Amino acid sequence: MKIYLARHGQSRWQVERDDGDWNSPLTDLGQRQAQLLGTWLATNAKLDSESRVEIGCVRVSPLKRAQQTAVPIAEALNCIPQTDAYLREAEFYVSEHLPSADSPYQTIPAYKPSNTYTGFKQQAQAALYALVADAESSGQPVLGIAHGGLISTMLRLATGSDAVSFWLYNTSLNVLEWKRGRWHLIHLNLWDHLPPAWRTY
Repeated sequence: MKIYLARHGQSRWQVERDDGDWNSPLTDLGQRQAQLLGTWLATNAKLDSESRVEIGCVRVSPLKRAQQTAVPIAEALNCIPQTDAYLREAEFYVSEHLPSADSPYQTIPAYKPSNTYTGFKQQAQAALYALVADAESSGQPVLGIAHGGLISTMLRLATGSDAVSFWLYNTSLNVLEWKRGRWHLIHLNLWDHLPPAWRTY
């Protein structure tokens, strides 16, 4: 079972840093990034010598930047994406709620996650379960279009540790596969569809 997780295209907030706008639309570049991802997905692009990208259905966050990212992708894949509130981004800086150490030589100390982050992790778990249910019912890989904080939290759930961060680029594809009784992180920041100048964080 494969779960594809794509971050939205570049948003206006990323350029302007207006902390009051948590529901920012895409920039022109973000629109182009989304179009290229849709075109690339529709070609059943090769991931390696044995596998290709295959998408059975699409779930998308209700926020503008994710919805706008989904439009060209859905058109290219000839599908109707399902809006999923569980895929929405946190309304706080997730990184501020993660454990840390003063040195890479130190063990990350035990910590008690905040109620805010605990609630968000529960949301991310529900989002992952919904994608899994779609994959199980359809027998095909599924794509979730969401946000950096949400996808990173889903990856932390899969790895079983809050003591890791993921630097996710706009419209990058991140691939989880369930096999042999555990999650495998197959691809992180897959961005073959983007020319280097269009790769943004």
